[in-house]
Amino acid sequence: MTLPRRALLALPLLATPAIAQPAWPAARPLRLVVPFPPGGATDAVGRLTGTLISQQIGQQVIIENRGGAGGNLGAELAAKADPDGYTLLITTISAAAMGPHLYPRLGYDPMRDLVPVGQSCHVCNGIMARPDLPVATLKQALELAKRRPGELVYGSPGNGTSGHLVGEYLNRNAGVTMQHVPYRGTAPMMTDLLGGRLDLVHDNLPGYLPAIRDGRAKLLAVTSPQPWFAAPGTPTVAEAADLPGFSAMIWWGVQVPTGTPEPIMDRLSAAMVAGFSGTEARDRLHQLGIEPAPLDRAAFTAHVAAEYRKWGEVVRQAGIRVD
Repeated sequence: MTLPRRALLALPLLATPAIAQPAWPAARPLRLVVPFPPGGATDAVGRLTGTLISQQIGQQVIIENRGGAGGNLGAELAAKADPDGYTLLITTISAAAMGPHLYPRLGYDPMRDLVPVGQSCHVCNGIMARPDLPVATLKQALELAKRRPGELVYGSPGNGTSGHLVGEYLNRNAGVTMQHVPYRGTAPMMTDLLGGRLDLVHDNLPGYLPAIRDGRAKLLAVTSPQPWFAAPGTPTVAEAADLPGFSAMIWWGVQVPTGTPEPIMDRLSAAMVAGFSGTEARDRLHQLGIEPAPLDRAAFTAHVAAEYRKWGEVVRQAGIRVD
């Protein structure tokens, strides 16, 4: 039997096996979205994260800075990416646990559209006082606030930042009312603190350490659950204010779009834990005043959920609104 010419032409196509796609992550480099501009702690953590993941999985990781809206623009970009394991997000406490309660009209749902893969590290906030504030301890500052309700003023790097929410968390737990003044970042706030124009500051500790060491500011307490390695001898808020269980850590980790295959998330989680458990990560982070705190997928997922509930309650009770 003679086959028609069209059938003959089709035979090689039918006989040709499908070309297998390269297994992840061999196809191409990974993209790691850092939702803040270059410079600063989140960018530094992101670049270290990319290096460590690359070392563990044997594939290049390209950093993509997408700053704006307190980290929400970059997070939305990652949330809407293909869930193929090639787009990762550096997530922060602000974007994952605080922002959803502060920005009701986000273009994505942080709890539905992104999945935690692993935590990398964390840092505490410090409660700093102007050098001439007539207190030597946090307990004395709180006693002064009780005697003069609403008169003591604390600054934060902006409405809805971790410094702002930690300040309201302290107000609620200590039963005091200190007035909040938002600044446009740390630099102008530090200028007013060192100049004696601001009573107290709630902010990430590392940037203030030089001023604390030379006496231009007073460090009253740290918000970590245990004493902080970069500020030896400084009491925790729990100790200084007799508030058992008080803790407020600023953390970073990695999330991926929902739908990313489980084996890929497992491998990324293992890479995170291995990378941030090593001496390279510890040494580089300690230079920034940050501590490694690796958590695997299960532990980080539980932590994000707990933090989401905790800071949502703080936002609701304080009536915080971000325009």
